[in-house]
Amino acid sequence: MAKGVERERGFERGFERGFEVGELSFYWNVDEGEFREKVKNLREEKEKGKCILVAGFPPMGNIVPYHLKEILEDSEKVLSLYSCDFPPMVEAREDEFEIPHDEIWFSEQKRLFCYVGKYPETDIPRASYKQAECVARLTKELGVKELYTVGVIVPMQEPFKFKDEEARVEACVGFFEGSKKGKEKGKEKGKEREREREKEIPAGVKKMTRGIIGRYSIIRKTGLLPGFASKLGIESYAILGVGKYPEDLRACAGALRAFKKLSGLESELETTKVEEMLEEGAKAVEERIKKQREQVAYQGEGVEVGTGAEPSQSMYV
Repeated sequence: MAKGVERERGFERGFERGFEVGELSFYWNVDEGEFREKVKNLREEKEKGKCILVAGFPPMGNIVPYHLKEILEDSEKVLSLYSCDFPPMVEAREDEFEIPHDEIWFSEQKRLFCYVGKYPETDIPRASYKQAECVARLTKELGVKELYTVGVIVPMQEPFKFKDEEARVEACVGFFEGSKKGKEKGKEKGKEREREREKEIPAGVKKMTRGIIGRYSIIRKTGLLPGFASKLGIESYAILGVGKYPEDLRACAGALRAFKKLSGLESELETTKVEEMLEEGAKAVEERIKKQREQVAYQGEGVEVGTGAEPSQSMYV
């Protein structure tokens, strides 16, 4: 295993004492020096495009980066991220067990980093903040110019419940500070002025604003990571696929399609099979829910759809 880098209290220090786990410890799965040199060279080849990172966290958001890294022919795991705030457990991986960790994969051909969050977050706010901060700083070091997190939203409550004419919206996107794209010249009251440009909102995607979401918020690292990244000058966005229930895999497919459109990778990423798989998965979940309803109805009991929890005042992610 390559030398680790532990981020502690916002500072970086290298260590050679073997394997350790702190608030967030990075271990390279490739040669760190060679990889940093590679991304540096990529940054200098601006005509070939910019580096993008897409991140997702449990329970649903990690589905998108996981399947993206699976379909990219040249993707390789470059970093493993460990934290003492991850669940105290070990997990089977094929015929061996391992300590829980997140992973970052990279495709040089697409210039795409995929952050696969694999473990649920704790209920310790400080842990979520520190992990998001450290990942954002690493993202900046690696030359990422655009960052996206993906998750799921269930628009069941006002004021976010969609109107009839908006029923075809399959994803919502939150813009963060730093999401302006360069400058463009325009006229204002007869005078030429430069103004910042925003990404165009593609069909089927709705931009989230205070007027739309009211008191709602994007919770945990799905919101915190782009929040920190935006403070470092990275164009940052949170994409939430619209679902009918929290485990709706169709919402993941919607978030995937929205990511491809917003990132400009729509023509470069062939995800039809992934989307079809998610559709089949959604049908299987709904069939199971239907059978559960029929069973409890026969027994004269009630059942909640999904996890059984009341709809949250925050956005599902």
